Amino acid sequence: MLSSLDLFLSLFLYRYVRLIVNLFAFTRLRPIPIPLNPKLSSQDVTVIIPSISGDGDGLKETIESILCTEPFEIIIVTTDAKLDRARCMITRMRTPRVRALSIAYPNKRRQMVRAIPETTTPITVFADDDVLWPPKLLQWMLAPLEDEAYGGVGTNQRLRRTEKPQLQQRIYSYLNALYLERRNFDCASCMYMDGGLPCLSGRTVAYRTNILQDEAFTHGFTHEEWLGRYRLNADDDNFITRWLVSHNKKIAYQYHKEAEVLTTLEDNPNFVKQCLRWSRSNWRSNITSMFWERHVWK
Repeated sequence: MLSSLDLFLSLFLYRYVRLIVNLFAFTRLRPIPIPLNPKLSSQDVTVIIPSISGDGDGLKETIESILCTEPFEIIIVTTDAKLDRARCMITRMRTPRVRALSIAYPNKRRQMVRAIPETTTPITVFADDDVLWPPKLLQWMLAPLEDEAYGGVGTNQRLRRTEKPQLQQRIYSYLNALYLERRNFDCASCMYMDGGLPCLSGRTVAYRTNILQDEAFTHGFTHEEWLGRYRLNADDDNFITRWLVSHNKKIAYQYHKEAEVLTTLEDNPNFVKQCLRWSRSNWRSNITSMFWERHVWK
């Protein structure tokens, strides 16, 4: 049996060899470039935004930043109780490219599925209601999808910082920034090494619409259960990433400044609950991949 010292040395060696390998891979990854004569354009994209609030300054800023990329349409999906508020906000924005749909109760997966059949473009982008997009984001996201082998494209992310934060907010913002930087690092390293990554983050991600509109996908997405007992509402991005891999679709991760999304995270004591949610989602998805969907590892 290994002694305590042997175990410590083994873990130490594993950790830092892994770090060195990942550093090398991170520096080698290059994004798939925008082609000179692309077949896809922003008019081939519908953006779906699940939102509980349905309106507000943050959502309005998100929509305005997305409109600058000139997608074909933006669909906000909120609850029945917030639908009128969403429509009033859209009316005030005076844009024909945004509309609102609703479901009875908050449920992110059901909100996404509510809008998917309404999509008429070949590409669907899901976005959170608190992100800010750079002007050329869609061009970079569409570049990998010029190849039919690709089914999904992820983005790198940075923290959208609070103006004039208090000390407590500064501490939590620092931890949030570290989390996003580590995630960018892990995704870029994994993508270079074997073409995979932990998960295509749902904060902003592109998929081929025909994959999402497949009846088998819709049923699996809305009926996923944990331990055969608990219907899952969270973990939507983990499910779709596993679906792509298990159906032999390549995924891309565009690590580039012009494919960088700004997002907000909890800058208060709810940070701990946020981390617990992420941890719970990760181990649920990892166990599912290892024991129930082992074809993901092929």
